[in-house]
Amino acid sequence: MQDICENIRTAIEHGRTDIIRSLLDACENGNTTDSITKDKILNQPLLEEGTFLSYASKVNQPDIVRTLLSCGANPAIQNSNGYNAVDVASSDIVRRTYIEELLRATAASELKRVLQLLDAGINVNSWDSHGSKNTPLHWAACYGNKDIVTCLIDRGADVNAVNGCGATPLHDAVNRGDVAICQELLQAGANPLVQATKGTFSGKSPYDLSRGKQFLHNFLQRFLSNFVSNESETMYSSTATERSISSSMSQLSIEFESTKSLEPIYDVPLHESGKESPVKSTEKDGIYSLLWPQPKTIVELKNFSTPFIVGKELFISIIQGNESIHRILDVWDISRTHLLELGCNVKIGEIHPSSGKLLNDNQIECIVNKKLFNTSEGYQLHISQNAIKIGAGSLISLHYAICTFVQIVRLNKSHSKSCEIEPVFIKDEPRFTHRGILLDISPNGRIPTLEYLFHMIDLWSSFKISHLHLYSRLTSNSDWQLCYSKSEIITLDRYCRDRHLELVPSLDIDLKVEQHNLSRMWPIFQELLAIFPSLSYVHVGPRLANLLVQADNFDVNLSINETIETDMLEVLKSYSCLQELWHTLNLSSNTTLLLCSNSLHSKTEFHNIPSNIIFVEYGFQADYDFSEWTETFRIAGGNVLPSSGTASYNSLAGCPASTYVNTKNAIKTSLEQDSVGIVVAHWSGSHHLTPHPFAWIGYLIAAGLAWNPASEINIGIDDYEILISEIPGSRQKSITKLLDIHVFQDSEYKIGNAILELGRLDTLILTLSKNQGTKNLQQIPDNEGSTLFRLLTDPDNVNLEYLSTDLFAKVTKQVKRISHSLYEGNLLSKFASMEIQELQLTADLMLTACKIGRTLIGVGVNPNSNMGLAVINLGICNLPPTFRTDVANKMLAHIEQYKGSWLQRHLPQGLQSSLLVLTSALHKFVPET
Repeated sequence: MQDICENIRTAIEHGRTDIIRSLLDACENGNTTDSITKDKILNQPLLEEGTFLSYASKVNQPDIVRTLLSCGANPAIQNSNGYNAVDVASSDIVRRTYIEELLRATAASELKRVLQLLDAGINVNSWDSHGSKNTPLHWAACYGNKDIVTCLIDRGADVNAVNGCGATPLHDAVNRGDVAICQELLQAGANPLVQATKGTFSGKSPYDLSRGKQFLHNFLQRFLSNFVSNESETMYSSTATERSISSSMSQLSIEFESTKSLEPIYDVPLHESGKESPVKSTEKDGIYSLLWPQPKTIVELKNFSTPFIVGKELFISIIQGNESIHRILDVWDISRTHLLELGCNVKIGEIHPSSGKLLNDNQIECIVNKKLFNTSEGYQLHISQNAIKIGAGSLISLHYAICTFVQIVRLNKSHSKSCEIEPVFIKDEPRFTHRGILLDISPNGRIPTLEYLFHMIDLWSSFKISHLHLYSRLTSNSDWQLCYSKSEIITLDRYCRDRHLELVPSLDIDLKVEQHNLSRMWPIFQELLAIFPSLSYVHVGPRLANLLVQADNFDVNLSINETIETDMLEVLKSYSCLQELWHTLNLSSNTTLLLCSNSLHSKTEFHNIPSNIIFVEYGFQADYDFSEWTETFRIAGGNVLPSSGTASYNSLAGCPASTYVNTKNAIKTSLEQDSVGIVVAHWSGSHHLTPHPFAWIGYLIAAGLAWNPASEINIGIDDYEILISEIPGSRQKSITKLLDIHVFQDSEYKIGNAILELGRLDTLILTLSKNQGTKNLQQIPDNEGSTLFRLLTDPDNVNLEYLSTDLFAKVTKQVKRISHSLYEGNLLSKFASMEIQELQLTADLMLTACKIGRTLIGVGVNPNSNMGLAVINLGICNLPPTFRTDVANKMLAHIEQYKGSWLQRHLPQGLQSSLLVLTSALHKFVPET
């Protein structure tokens, strides 16, 4: 016993949570002598200071306090002097740790733990942070059950406490739609007429919020009618107000108990500022705002008709037209699987003449007629009480209409077991015809397996993406170089065409290929292009385009100024080879060439550029000005296709704000120049450490804005300050709802927020390391990679001058919170468990990077900062050996997890080069013997 106590005491003093857990696990598994149990170690005052939790509080070890609390330590146990762990806490950070545990236990409705913390002396009206000011009762009203609410009220919780937005716990309870908790709060004196001052509930009282929940609204109306009559006696007395509220509740409680089961209460997702978990309470009326891409016209008809009830079987009646009935049914068949997953079996009904026929109930009428729409990609959807009518200008627009219908069914299914669709009229068409995604599948990259790629194609198709560019860098080697075999490419092409995506080969060359190698590579390009059955586009990447526009006598060693001084007519002779490309690549006259235009920026004339070319302007940083670089092409009569980026490469978790601003700039240029559309590129990047889930923010933004540029989407660019405060969560973003509902199908609404917040934290440290404001996205993302990315891959060369240990500590806390929330998700997507594993691994890598950064700053602080840099990066070799060993062990664990995660849904070719950077970092941290 004495040895174990000494070991734990030493581990506490050194902050070794791993040793503590190991020792406690040994006690729990019976691997110790003297029948020492885990509970005895945790909850008996074995030290002079009391319990080990008390000792950790006293010596200011918040991480140890969290670990002991999570293992079951009771903070209320006193030492011989009558002091408990909270009493002896030596810092605000440790006391804050106990408040966080109270909030967590409250949200999880852990009554016993809440009582322990309150008994230990934690104030029942503590705030979660000075910014949000949510009390435990706010958290209970939002996430807890009725018992936890009652417990807090009995212990003195202020039922009318207002948070930083002026909202009371009753606001949260009404927003949640929990009548039992509303009743409990009102019984205790909660005021339903207090108006919030800002935030989600700005200008609204709990009574105002109840209007969308009919039963709850009626309940509060009856309460207020009694409240007003009672209040008239003593209008200005607060005591009388509480008494009249109590009186109103006593009159309504019996009525509530007898009627509460008669009407359902619908729950849908909504986040509130300052809370970790989302509340499922978006109104059914708001369902159509969650369609993505947002349709051009939505007219809700609920005042004119009752809802359409979706049965287990839906019968399709097709009106005859100039499209084959079999081809129309083929389009329906592609979406049949998704509808079956939602409990709807689509069956063939009747074939009607072109004049139509009166429909039976629960039927879908379908017509394809291009004369009904301005564009062949237009469609309309009319849902009434008895039937659903779908009109489309072509088979592809029929597919778009069905995608919208599937989203509507999914949204309604997530709110109630019986699917009732509110009547609506939707008329829609895309603004741009080319809504593309470029996927880098170059050898030795993060290449998805064919099965996983099919899954992504299904999702891209559901968001009405029109083109998939498969990008690969080739060498002069004559062997087959694509990561997928020829038969797999053909299968992939067919899979895309069935889902109305066009596969576009994107050709580029390795950096080692020079101009004189090109003549040997034309057969390689021809062989590759031959496996695509019908080519509308061929995309020429930046490196290959750069070589193609060099003149035969053009000296690439000359400076730009010297180049401009040469005879430009000679330089432009090189462009004649572009006219030969159709013949060289054996392309048909129907094939349009997409040519990277970045290499043409220094060329002033374009006389010899063929007309059948579209310039693709790549720009991947937030501040990239597409208009500045493409104006010359437009004046010369050229067509431009801007290409933004997902900003989810050369980082650990991507940069959501950058991809948003970058894509908005691309859309702006496309609108100004009336372009055919945009492409969003997802590059594999250096070392390929960023998992695919982080690219979905970029995919969704591009898909939505390319279809409807007027769409509104909020990713919280203005909220970066939230991340460096002590708020345990942030406001709900539209993008997180879209991710949770349409991509990951997370019924707990956790994953979208985790992806966004991890990306924002990664970006936050990068912008601060550049001495930029949190909203300044200039040259973001950085070509060298994010700061956290480089702390893992090249820690000795990271500039730490503008960073602090406090920043890394706060980011660490946020990442841990997000990591914990991942386990609470309930994903229904096909690769759910793998996606959770990848996100969890990313969080672990970010924690390790923060730990490295924090320690490097700790040893590199310059005591004479007025004489030079405030912080000097002294390198890994100057860190304490114990720390280096600890990080090396973590890196070893990360590498094993990384291997397993990669191989689950990515091809093995790129794993070795990706692991190389991690193993190299591992070797740097191993102390010299």
